[in-house]
Amino acid sequence: MVQAIPAVAVASHGPRSMNSNTMNQTDRALIAFGGNLGDVHKTFTQARDELNAVDGIEILESSMLYRTPAVGPAGQADYLNAVVSIKTSLSPDSLLKELQQIENRHGRVRKERWGARTLDLDIISYDGLHMESGLLTIPHTMMHERMFVLCPLCDIDPNWQHPLLKVTAEQLMNQLIAKGEPPLPEGEVWA
Repeated sequence: MVQAIPAVAVASHGPRSMNSNTMNQTDRALIAFGGNLGDVHKTFTQARDELNAVDGIEILESSMLYRTPAVGPAGQADYLNAVVSIKTSLSPDSLLKELQQIENRHGRVRKERWGARTLDLDIISYDGLHMESGLLTIPHTMMHERMFVLCPLCDIDPNWQHPLLKVTAEQLMNQLIAKGEPPLPEGEVWA
């Protein structure tokens, strides 16, 4: 079930490459939210509001919120995960900068890879774009292997197609299930 934030139809482009610093049109991007420290519910809600307040960004839809086991160092609390769809006139690099500023305002500290965190915001897709730079790879390199990304993405757009693999989010999720990964428990609405 998709959260009741009004959806806006956004044109979809085929796979494309571009200079990540130049954008003139409005594009659709998908942002993954993750966190396992502090009041994650509150952090997610505030971060989504902050994202929507950025000039050049409009939230279109939010997935349900999912509780998942931590990936990475042992002993971490479970994560909460979600995906939001936005339309934006920002370039991918400018969008990344805004996301990192929001993470930092919420106490994000980068000590160890896959370590516990208050907030993690990842660009998982940017309107069919394929790009690799020193700072950013789109689509996110591991998104197709992560149930905690694919399940919330399917809430928003099960027919979203991976620009390189040419399969839908729903097909990717079903492939993980066929390999033995259990589906996520039912999600919950986040305010």
